[in-house]
Amino acid sequence: MSAYYDLYQTPDPLGENRNEPRLHARILPRGTISADKFRELVAKATGFSPAILDGTLQAVTDELYSWLSEGWTVEVGELGYFSVSLKCDRQVTDKKEIRSPSVHFQNVNLRLGSKFRNRFNTMELERKASPYVSRSLMGEEERKEKLLLHLDKYGCITRVDYESITGLVKHRAVSDLNRYLAEGMIRKYGSGKTVVYLKP
Repeated sequence: MSAYYDLYQTPDPLGENRNEPRLHARILPRGTISADKFRELVAKATGFSPAILDGTLQAVTDELYSWLSEGWTVEVGELGYFSVSLKCDRQVTDKKEIRSPSVHFQNVNLRLGSKFRNRFNTMELERKASPYVSRSLMGEEERKEKLLLHLDKYGCITRVDYESITGLVKHRAVSDLNRYLAEGMIRKYGSGKTVVYLKP
């Protein structure tokens, strides 16, 4: 079975406003497999009882915590190496400015083992448009111009029409239209699925 991905516009931290924005790929999650479901799947795959799996996993978790909390890096099978990262309460430039009580646990990091990582080299990928991310690269002024041109030509516009001419997804289109209503740029007529937007 393929994993789905989509392409997203990469933010430009330097504000160079490139004519051709850079894109990056990101996985579209199919959902989340719960701990109970994962245990059930492993039990079916291995023949071990759920009780044995629960006990083994708890033992691994407890032992992992014990060694990590003492500052060790722990290798767990093919998964890789677990280690602890820390944080300071505030930024400092001199070691003398901070003391132990101001240093705290931040996270547990996992550096994948090469054997486990290499398994993913053969994963099948299929592009699928995310239903939650706008495909539009238009700025707000350009979207306003498109809206006004449509109103001049047809007299009214629906939310679906606005999505079509701007490339926005539903929640982004609704946000735009509500903002234009508040600004007095358009007015709303009708209710529910029969709403249309007109010039004031």
